Amino acid sequence: MKRARKNALIIAILFVLVIASMVQVKKQADPWLVPLVAKGEVEATMWIKENTSLEDRFAADIFGGELIMGMTTRIPLVGGDWANAPNAAQNMADAERIYLTTSPGKASSLCKEHNCTYVFVPLQRQIHAGYGWKNVETTKFSDANHFELAYENQDVQIYRVIY
Repeated sequence: MKRARKNALIIAILFVLVIASMVQVKKQADPWLVPLVAKGEVEATMWIKENTSLEDRFAADIFGGELIMGMTTRIPLVGGDWANAPNAAQNMADAERIYLTTSPGKASSLCKEHNCTYVFVPLQRQIHAGYGWKNVETTKFSDANHFELAYENQDVQIYRVIY
């Protein structure tokens, strides 16, 4: 009888571990199971083409950067052929810092360090700058000393960096 209880306990523990690992895998996979860019982000590329110059650079995550480069030929901090560019790992880290910092000054400084004239801010999805899916800290971009809202729709805001 003791052996049967021990075996049942082992099976129950294994079952709990399997369920817990399935929940963790689902949590990690969720951002990959939704569209990687929202419809409004695609719509924003028309504004970018019509209102920015070919020399303008964008702070964006990988998926926003790919979209911007592919649809407008503007240069993103990450995305496109950036992985072959010098300092790719540093660019990924800095792009992530731009999105995650709560400091408008720090975000602005990083944008200026990389000659970014705009920041592409997704509103309906997490960003991925190379080090996992992260939530954007958006409030810093409303600091008028560092950023100016240039465009917005339901899915994205684009801020001009104040130099």
